[in-house]
Amino acid sequence: MDIKSLCNKQTLGMKSSMIRELVEMTKGVPGLISFAGGFPSPKSFPGKDLADIFYQTIVEEGEDALQYGSSGGDRELKEAIVRFEDFSFEQDEIHISNGATNGIYYALRTFIEPGDCIVSESPSFLGSLVCFEAIGAEILPVSMDGEGINTDELEEKINQARKQGKRIKMIYTIPDFQNPSGITMSRKRREELIRVAIENNIIILEDDPYSRLRYTGENIESLGSISRKIFADKEAVITVRSFSKLLGPGLRIAYVIAGKDIIAYMNSWSQKINVTTERIAQKAVTRYLNSNLLPAHIEKIVDLYKPLRDKMISMLYSCMPENISWTKPDGGMFIWIDLPEGENSDLLFEKALEKKVAYIPGSKFYPTGHERYNGLRLNFSYPTAVQIEVGIHRLAEVFTV
Repeated sequence: MDIKSLCNKQTLGMKSSMIRELVEMTKGVPGLISFAGGFPSPKSFPGKDLADIFYQTIVEEGEDALQYGSSGGDRELKEAIVRFEDFSFEQDEIHISNGATNGIYYALRTFIEPGDCIVSESPSFLGSLVCFEAIGAEILPVSMDGEGINTDELEEKINQARKQGKRIKMIYTIPDFQNPSGITMSRKRREELIRVAIENNIIILEDDPYSRLRYTGENIESLGSISRKIFADKEAVITVRSFSKLLGPGLRIAYVIAGKDIIAYMNSWSQKINVTTERIAQKAVTRYLNSNLLPAHIEKIVDLYKPLRDKMISMLYSCMPENISWTKPDGGMFIWIDLPEGENSDLLFEKALEKKVAYIPGSKFYPTGHERYNGLRLNFSYPTAVQIEVGIHRLAEVFTV
């Protein structure tokens, strides 16, 4: 059978070298230290509490929990999220999804038709870039500086694209401890971004998996909250948040906050594709939130990750040549390294494996056709402090050869 002749052409055109494939390459290699995965530490999982809660859920709510439910998510979980969140919205402004990418997909299905343009900060999360490509969107990359997406360049790209007759529907951003760069968008830049979006009638898709993992500095209000409070606009921003980095990525529960009309459309797409979000996990997360366990658990995660971030930054200062720079994130899970122009982190990846250390080459975080090759991403949440010390020494040997 000629599979290629039957495949969706978008499938054939997608990036072939996915991050998960690179991570798989590093598994089972004796002595290898990996900074490649975007994994939370297993030490951050509240296993005992969740085991007890899942047991209680089955015993006390089994008949309901094992049944079909609402396509938009359980009412009780929405009530718990409204109480937990740091800005005000209504239950009909929430959609519960099977993971953040699922929520992003339904937001895309609501607005994006093949050929529409999505502006994305660059570099950006590969999982979302592939999702954009899969739905048939054209990705317009916009560079970042230390305050986040470059809004001057953004306006130029919007004007250029519209002169070419292109339809720009959405701006995608990870404003807090961005994956892969670790950069946090400043408060001023957030307001500038919302202003540009509203003036140009473009939806902002705010991907927020990391904002509660802050180790230093002051919290910055989310784009969704700023849009509602400062601009009195409930529809300018779609905010996607997840419990994956807090309770464990295997617990596929995330939620989307947006205007009620947007949520209604997303619920409709969920009914067509998913029927219903996994209900036992929804009810378990509801119990976890209602037990008020999450604030103390977040403090535990912060106490676990902050020393690992500090250790990696300290080792970079100690080991790396002067012509290499890196970000200093206030939270999250990642540090971005910039090598000198002309260096290729894809090629150096093989040399790093020979030294028994792994990372993700920076080219994987750019849209197809816009790749840059002198950057790379390091994860500090999964390795131990000893592994960070040894692994950064090994990387420095690779980069100084």
